[in-house]
Amino acid sequence: MTSSNLFRFAAVLHRWRSLLAGLVVLTGGATASAQSNVVPYVLTNALQIRELNPNLAQKGIPVQLRGVVTYHDVPGYGLVLQDATAGIVVRPNPGANTPAGLGQEIEVQGVTVKGDDAPIVETAIIHVDGPGQLPEPRPVSFDEMSAGSAESQWVEVRGVVRAAAVIDKRQFLSLFMNGQRLTVSVKDINESETTQLLDAVVRMRGVGCSRFNHRRQVRLPWLAVSSFADIVIERTPSPAPEADFPAKLSKLDLRKYYGRRVNVAGVVTLQKADGDFFMQSDYVGLYVRAFQPGKLTPGEQISVSGYAVPGQYTPIVEDAMVRQLGHANQPPALPVDLETLLHSPENFEGVLVSIKGELLNRIEDPPRRSFILQSSNVIFLAQSENSRTGPWFKSLKNGSRLLLTGVFDAQPPVRSVSLVAPSRENAVSGLASPSPESIKILLRSPADLVVLGRPSWLTPGRLLWVLVVLGLALLATFARLQVLNGRIHSQTHALEQTLQRESVLLERDRIAREFHDSLEQEIAAISMQLDAVEAQFNSSPQIAHQLLGLVRTMARQSLAEARRSMRDLRAHLIEQNDLPAAIREMAAPLSSGSGIEIAVEYSGTHWRLPVLTEHHLLRVAQEAIANAFKHARAKKVIVALNYLPEQIQLSIRDDGVGFDPDLAGSVSGGHFGLLDMRERTEKIGGQFVLCSRPGHGTEVLITLAGPPPPRISGAFDLNSPP
Repeated sequence: MTSSNLFRFAAVLHRWRSLLAGLVVLTGGATASAQSNVVPYVLTNALQIRELNPNLAQKGIPVQLRGVVTYHDVPGYGLVLQDATAGIVVRPNPGANTPAGLGQEIEVQGVTVKGDDAPIVETAIIHVDGPGQLPEPRPVSFDEMSAGSAESQWVEVRGVVRAAAVIDKRQFLSLFMNGQRLTVSVKDINESETTQLLDAVVRMRGVGCSRFNHRRQVRLPWLAVSSFADIVIERTPSPAPEADFPAKLSKLDLRKYYGRRVNVAGVVTLQKADGDFFMQSDYVGLYVRAFQPGKLTPGEQISVSGYAVPGQYTPIVEDAMVRQLGHANQPPALPVDLETLLHSPENFEGVLVSIKGELLNRIEDPPRRSFILQSSNVIFLAQSENSRTGPWFKSLKNGSRLLLTGVFDAQPPVRSVSLVAPSRENAVSGLASPSPESIKILLRSPADLVVLGRPSWLTPGRLLWVLVVLGLALLATFARLQVLNGRIHSQTHALEQTLQRESVLLERDRIAREFHDSLEQEIAAISMQLDAVEAQFNSSPQIAHQLLGLVRTMARQSLAEARRSMRDLRAHLIEQNDLPAAIREMAAPLSSGSGIEIAVEYSGTHWRLPVLTEHHLLRVAQEAIANAFKHARAKKVIVALNYLPEQIQLSIRDDGVGFDPDLAGSVSGGHFGLLDMRERTEKIGGQFVLCSRPGHGTEVLITLAGPPPPRISGAFDLNSPP
């Protein structure tokens, strides 16, 4: 297919996409961004695309653009097109051969997607018109690059090239711009051209790029430059005499070398996981921030070329380029104590030292492993980033005495970090550095940690276990005592119940004896009176008639006494029911046989009292109801059982004729009934109160102390079904 046919096919495809996009807009399927409320069927400039809402851009709005290629082969994308409005990333169809190069004028047809930070064009069909004219680049600062405003735009920056390195087959430069470092990727450049740029003041033109997070926020800005031709050297570095460079670390004085490229040599003592490393020469240490990645091993002889800037306690070198010279003997560790490190950190910063301490704890955060130690009542930290320390790390026991060899890394107070900015004024002002807030020893390998003494058997952990076991034993003993106490209480309660039941049986025997003595004697007296009637029946009918009346009275009394004794013998009411139900069942026959209305009421939550106590209360209620039936000629009797928070009250109240309480207790006045009720109340520790007046009924009130239960209420009437 020829290019013209391909272009016509793209035009037809473009018209269909335009029609679909128009339908989406008309049906309200998408909304424009805040900057543009109306989206045309086809977007025709880069600014329209960049201002789209990401959700709307993801719907694939048709695009037709014309502009100049400002960068080709953007990693992960394709190329960057710049028109009169803005720059935009264009991603060609997968597998398509894109002939467009830098400075070519092209026409693009594709659809929008949301992109990483701003909408881009993808599945694009690109038609090359021929060479075009690159626009004038817009000068930008590092702040503008960090803010993302230069993303995909044709811009120009100015600064000093500090370092160069090849990373993933691409050449990267470190450009120092007003105290900030900007990474620059140069596509077509050779080693000799790179050498010309080091330490030179340059202007570079290219496309602004950034790394973004998932929230579409700028994480790291960088600049994409196409070739060495896009770099203008404004000032070449002035050559310095070789003797001007401090070959020894001890002569690295910031008053002379601040902000300048320096060359120093030494031996590598430790490299961190991020690529930065420590080097040492003649018991003087140096922390180096390398620009290019590379694996260095302790004992390696190196030469470092970089820029001297202030550190926390000693100068450091950043944007460093490293040249490996071979291997040398590692410097011996300098024995120190913790007090010396705390009072003179500048003399030992970055130096290989050895120190003793007691291991307090271990913390594993792969690949980093940390040790918390103590020396002279001061806590310090040792740390290893060696991934081969697994079994060795776990074999160490807390409480062990250790000898550590590693690089001293002082940790200044957090507040002091903001006060010591890396400037020439701070570097040469003579401002005293604050004392370290903590001490960190960086270990190189498992060999840097030697066990001097094992911990004693009685460690705090084991002591804690002993205390836990003793505590569990005491707890088990206490639980056993509680179980035994519960059994004793249960057996005591059972014994009390047995004694109470025996008391009830004794009460039955007593009633049986009374039944035998009183009823038998009364029947005997009736028999004697009947004999007298028989003797007087013929001779003296009037006397015989009087004797028959006396016999009839005695028979009625005997019958009543027999009924009372039988009721006393029915203790099964308490055994099978609670107290309110027992009173109800006891009173039911009396109510139905006499026609008297008897109501039993209770309030509060009733609980079971001792059997003997409930038995006596039942008999008191029975006696009071019987008295109302026999003597008071009452029409209604109310039995009220009140369970109060602090006590229990039993009230028997009738509407009978009443009587004078002063006569209560005599044989004629109460047939021993009132005296029996009083004695029963005293036996169970209660209080007996009698209230009566002739013509105003009678009330018997018994009060007992009791536990405070939760309160509910209820009542029932004996004349209604249960």
